[in-house]
Amino acid sequence: MSIITSLFNTQKNPNDFGKQNDIQRHMVATPWHARTSGGLWIGVDGSVTLYRKIPTYAYAWETLEVQMTKGGTLHQMLDELGRYGVRHGRFFNPEYLKFVWQRLAEAAGVRLLFHASVIGVEMRANLLHAVRISCCSCELLATARYFIDATGEGDLAALAGAEYMQGDPATGLTLHMTLTAWLYDTGKAVTPYLPAGIPPITCAAELPGLGAGWLDANQRVYLNATKVVRHDPTDPFSLTEAELEARRQLLRVLHYAQRTYYPTYALGGTGATIGIREGRRIVGDYLLQAEELLGRHAPLDFPDGVAVATSQIDFHSLTKAGDAGWRERVECYALPFRCLIAKGYANLLMAGKCISTDQIVQSSCRMIPTCCAMGQAAGTAASLAIASGVSDIRRLPIQVLRAILALYDMELDPRKHEAFAPHNTKLDADE
Repeated sequence: MSIITSLFNTQKNPNDFGKQNDIQRHMVATPWHARTSGGLWIGVDGSVTLYRKIPTYAYAWETLEVQMTKGGTLHQMLDELGRYGVRHGRFFNPEYLKFVWQRLAEAAGVRLLFHASVIGVEMRANLLHAVRISCCSCELLATARYFIDATGEGDLAALAGAEYMQGDPATGLTLHMTLTAWLYDTGKAVTPYLPAGIPPITCAAELPGLGAGWLDANQRVYLNATKVVRHDPTDPFSLTEAELEARRQLLRVLHYAQRTYYPTYALGGTGATIGIREGRRIVGDYLLQAEELLGRHAPLDFPDGVAVATSQIDFHSLTKAGDAGWRERVECYALPFRCLIAKGYANLLMAGKCISTDQIVQSSCRMIPTCCAMGQAAGTAASLAIASGVSDIRRLPIQVLRAILALYDMELDPRKHEAFAPHNTKLDADE
């Protein structure tokens, strides 16, 4: 069965774009607040954003307190979590986050479609005309003036034929995948159990990921303890095997944790799906590379900067278990709007992990707060382009876009941000 959905774009007067209600409705069509399941949403402006689900429970923003992008939509979300009383330092309860995302989207007039996957596109010259979507055994066609790829792995842009990079240039290996989990205190000793055929972990050095858990303010244990390497997150069979391997690892980690640090704790939940750090990186009008960041003693700015990244290089080993890898402080840096524009396409933007950077820069700018800022920038740009009647996103006056982002408290000056670098390790070369 095929359902054809045509989305009608609303013409706006550019002179009215500064009105608070209007700009707020446009900005909300960005990829930060509906990522609990794969799908798309339709902005009131007629833009279409494709996104992918991420794991949800006990997901800790390691950068929550320090690396928050100042202002913008991220703070709306954080404020709401605070009102529910479910933020505890660097941890939060994502079950409440689902409510927050949904209510913000609904209040903004965003039309959501869950449980959907992009399966094809229709092109007209260098314009992306429509996307084909599979949902509930139905095929839908969504047309729009502008499209934003927030799938994480660059699925939409790849289907459109955009040039992309993936993994290490020499080996193709990507950063590892992780299945997070959390434990709760039962109040009494538990009996550790490990199914036959799965080898036990005998010491901390054999842990596959980052330790054996962290205790949060609610006396729950957060586990970022699985590490699955040498798998391709864009290949369905490899991705499936990665998640199966992650659950095997988690059984071993749980067994070890109950025998050692947490003898009264039981498994409370795992991520809805395995977490992917890196997939495709779509080639944009500009490629931000590591040599521009490393060794600097001052923040890096660009005339077309539309978001600021603040995290350290967080380059985990591509082959080794445990916390092997390379972490290095870098000065805060702006992300050029050109990195969010798919090269050769007039109306295709990216936001999140799949923007145009090399693998090392991606290990820094992939952090959630930075992705939130990119989403707000891309969504605002698409809305402004539609309101202004611009047919190629490159014709959008960048200073107008930056002014609108600043109007909604997006601090675009990297000198006014604080670098986040909790770790600093030497490069641990891969085998």
